[in-house]
Amino acid sequence: MIIIGVIFGVTLGAAKLVSSFQSQLQEFGLGDSAYATGLLILILIASPLFVSTLTHSTINEEVKSRTIRFIATKTSRENIVFGKFLGNLFFWIVCLFIALLLITPFSKAFHVSELMEGIVFVSYFVGLSLLLSTLIPKPGVTGFLGMAIAVIVPIVGLWSIASENIFLKIYSYITPYYFFSHDNDLYIYIVLIYPIIFLVISLITIRKRDL
Repeated sequence: MIIIGVIFGVTLGAAKLVSSFQSQLQEFGLGDSAYATGLLILILIASPLFVSTLTHSTINEEVKSRTIRFIATKTSRENIVFGKFLGNLFFWIVCLFIALLLITPFSKAFHVSELMEGIVFVSYFVGLSLLLSTLIPKPGVTGFLGMAIAVIVPIVGLWSIASENIFLKIYSYITPYYFFSHDNDLYIYIVLIYPIIFLVISLITIRKRDL
């Protein structure tokens, strides 16, 4: 409820700000509604921090407390990882859906495309956080690393879009920001490849790990 309240409140505030720049934002494919655009900008900038804060210890905390040993007697390791991914992703789907539902009276429409784009974007960082939690056994390390990534990735990702530096250009291809900067919506769904890769690596890692 706190997350939904924050998303809703910041979206309303951001809508007032972006309404004066609506024509410029449309050129970047950020939507034709100030409220939907405000929500999408919030997701692009703040969701990495939100996701990493709540997801960084999804697996390694279970390993540290040894509760994963009990869970592993009831189901497979692959099901544990896959279930954690789906559970975290569904949490954010619900948050985004309710936030969009709450701004519907203000925007006079329910923006399905922005919801889908938000889900795709969030899935990238859910998968990345899950991967870090699987690879790194200490929750404190993944907490710090997740915070650092949540700050660095958006800054460098947005910078790399406009930069002509070859290294930044290469970097931009492994972040969702490059794909979200295109007018063609099909580019956005290419981002789904990355959480699938993160999930596969997590599944392979947990299969080899001694619990």
